[in-house]
Amino acid sequence: MLSANYIGPGQIEARGDATPPEAGPGEVIVAVEACGICGSDLHMFRNDSYRESLVRQTPEGYEVPGHEFAGRIAALGADVEGWQVGDRVVGVTGQGGGMAQFVAVPVNPFQLVRIPETVSFAEAATTEPMADALQMVRKAEVTRGENVMVLGVGIIGLGVIQALRAKQPDIGRIIAVDVQDRRLEMAMQVGATDTINPRAADVFDAATQICGREQDYRGESANIAVVFDCAGYIKHIPGPPPLEIALHCLANRGGRIICFGGYEDRMSIDFGYVIKKEPVIMGSNGYAAEELTEALEMMRCGTVDREMLISHHYPLTEVAEAFAVQGRPEAVKVMIEIAQ
Repeated sequence: MLSANYIGPGQIEARGDATPPEAGPGEVIVAVEACGICGSDLHMFRNDSYRESLVRQTPEGYEVPGHEFAGRIAALGADVEGWQVGDRVVGVTGQGGGMAQFVAVPVNPFQLVRIPETVSFAEAATTEPMADALQMVRKAEVTRGENVMVLGVGIIGLGVIQALRAKQPDIGRIIAVDVQDRRLEMAMQVGATDTINPRAADVFDAATQICGREQDYRGESANIAVVFDCAGYIKHIPGPPPLEIALHCLANRGGRIICFGGYEDRMSIDFGYVIKKEPVIMGSNGYAAEELTEALEMMRCGTVDREMLISHHYPLTEVAEAFAVQGRPEAVKVMIEIAQ
């Protein structure tokens, strides 16, 4: 079969001689139609971060990334009930394999879900990151009038904004922060009220101009109730780590930070804000099973438009170019499409 093969930082290729997987008990084989390049895939492509959890090896030793994809069931393993060959499905493997013509997927509600007929394969391949965003918003418990900041507006951060607009329409300001103007433009299209590019302005100062400045014995804040850190830590981007920016901007009382973005390395931050402001800092890793279904239903009924977030389409044979483009300023979401 045709598959991607991740070699090392900056190196990925398409191979035409990979051995197709076979369905084990409780598994199905999905013939992949579309697979997105995740932010974690891009971390790996830059410096090998998370490699051990992002690729699946073929018998030839090819390392196949891709964990957010959609396609049709091509074969059923033993003991599989309730599914048929030809069913349109979203698959989530958790350990790569999706950037190939075929991938084995366990049958459970966290990893396999049906696609509504009106939702395209490319749009459906964004289900997993949309479900991730729904979980973050659920954890944050944003209430009426609260100001929110989203650090990093790639596919995850944009999904957070879409989820906020769908779940809490009477929110206060939604400030999108990113170093890429293209993504900030997209953030405004999906519902952000304001944008900040750290390369053009100090994030804290700009945020205080939008939401006001708070100062008391606990220190200073930009009156932001919730920060969604979808950026994590990218070593080559200068300035304070996003988590430190979040802590500085966060309200002096009742603030929450939801951490989702990947960390390429250890980092140094000013942690004094945690003592002064007493925030709640929560990690978010994945989603509840029902949020996969909810994400697809939101696409079906038009509550969210995920097609608009797909900026580039590439065939699997051009996987190297697809990864290179995903790291460029003009890219939002790069989708790999796989011919069967």
